[in-house]
Amino acid sequence: MKKINLIETISDFLASNGPDDMISQYHPAIIKKYLENAFNQVVYQVWLNCKKFSDYSQLDAWTKTYQLVLYNGSLVGTVVSGNLRLPFPPVQLPNNMGIRQVASYEDENIVFAYLDNNAVAIFNELEVSSVDSTPTFRLEQNDSGGGSESHILKVAKIPQDIYNHPLPTYINVKMIVPLDQIGDYEDIAMPAGQEDILVKQTIEFLRNKPAPDLVPDQIPNRPNQ
Repeated sequence: MKKINLIETISDFLASNGPDDMISQYHPAIIKKYLENAFNQVVYQVWLNCKKFSDYSQLDAWTKTYQLVLYNGSLVGTVVSGNLRLPFPPVQLPNNMGIRQVASYEDENIVFAYLDNNAVAIFNELEVSSVDSTPTFRLEQNDSGGGSESHILKVAKIPQDIYNHPLPTYINVKMIVPLDQIGDYEDIAMPAGQEDILVKQTIEFLRNKPAPDLVPDQIPNRPNQ
């Protein structure tokens, strides 16, 4: 189903001929934002289901490969380290599962292992790098401020034979694409039964939104108090 079809389905559900017609209260852009929030919840629920059955293949339907250029490359001995600018913030899932895979563009058999930031000091103390040559990546927020990519991957232990300096070195990063990065007319692959849950969750978000306070009495409308 295309993203625009999901928005139209929600709009159709909210529309009615009665006085409680909700479609007039929400612009399609607002519906789209609530849909994106509901999509994140569906992705998390699918991840929980994948963890339960030890089968993460359902997440691959939302995964797209991005060819990113290595920058700030540094050659130390026979291995290279550097950074990759991510095109958008990754979907936040436990164990950094929003990034499905990092691999060499030239040879996808060279796959990077995720390394938690807290594990760097421990691995260095245990001298893991002396017995394990697997390339690694870590996720960090970019410190360059607004107007640029918000997150970066710090990659290390890249084999020298795939480092093309001074030519660009490309790394394939497979990421779960959040809904706000999907065009209105692009298809959204949803696991069986999840489209209905996504629509219902979005409608639930909209219905639970408090009504606007239209009384000019300088007293905020707080129904929960």
